[in-house]
Amino acid sequence: MSTVKSFNDTSAVSLAYAIGNGADATEFQGETFNLIPYTTEGFQMSKEPKMSTAISGDRRPNNSKNTKGTASGSFGYEFGATPMALDFLSLALMNNWSPVDDLDATKGTLITDGEEKLFFCVEKTNRSGPASTDLQFHERYYGTAVNEATMEFGDGELVTLTLNTMSVFADLAEAPRGVDGLGGSLAASKVVPTDYEIADSSNNLKTVVLRDDQGDVMEVVFSDLSLQIQNNVREQPGLGKEFAAGMGFGKVAVTLSGEIYYYDQTLLKAHMANRRLSAEMQVETAEGTLTFMFPNLMVQTPTSNSEGENQDYKTSLTLSAERGSVTVEGATRDCVIAVRYVAA
Repeated sequence: MSTVKSFNDTSAVSLAYAIGNGADATEFQGETFNLIPYTTEGFQMSKEPKMSTAISGDRRPNNSKNTKGTASGSFGYEFGATPMALDFLSLALMNNWSPVDDLDATKGTLITDGEEKLFFCVEKTNRSGPASTDLQFHERYYGTAVNEATMEFGDGELVTLTLNTMSVFADLAEAPRGVDGLGGSLAASKVVPTDYEIADSSNNLKTVVLRDDQGDVMEVVFSDLSLQIQNNVREQPGLGKEFAAGMGFGKVAVTLSGEIYYYDQTLLKAHMANRRLSAEMQVETAEGTLTFMFPNLMVQTPTSNSEGENQDYKTSLTLSAERGSVTVEGATRDCVIAVRYVAA
């Protein structure tokens, strides 16, 4: 007699991470992992197919083989001023948070773009059922680096942070779930994140300020805004390595892009005359406040076009960040971007 089949729902899939530079399971076995409350994910591992070119006397191909492996991924996260968000910003900016004032913790912590080669491990788990005897399947991604991070601020939308990653190695495991639900997992435990206020672009994005080369506030109102951080990560292949031998990092590229309501030609003039701008935006939630600072911006391709009747006239633009300096509580730091966090 046949029985009804039930295939997995996406709610059976979880993502968890642990920070560390291990390239295989050795460093992460028995560690504490943090579950990610993700919205979308795109982790995958594969091998490059190679087909034999031997001539066999007929037209039929044979003896293909999958050779070099690659591993990459992505996930979306609803942004808030949480320890997890601070971890993700640290991984994206390749730097560690440091106290603004060693003697006064209330002044918060600060991070700038840096050169620390920070990695983490991601374990993607798919459980087949709720019983302790049901199998669950794991994909593990080691030596994972953030290639690109994007924060989106849409009109009336939740603020999201999306990370795109590349990994130096990946493997598989499966086992019955067990009484603790960790069967086959690297983790000794997986911590469920505490509830937090998800930032939205109406109530929590408190300020978006653009200043001209004289430091004066410009008449700018964004209707949407995106922050992108790119690390130009690349795999470094090596003979005798199933996946990559290492991971290379290029120049950091930070951009702000979006649409603003047209006010005057100031931004177009700044673009044409190569004038430098600066910007600051602040995200405040129940857990704390994050202030993003961009000390040296170049205006790229501001475009204003009428696209139809009864529509707002807007300017699309991209602001490209370059080396500058920020001064926080009397201390000056060179950077492309700086972020200050002050707990509530």
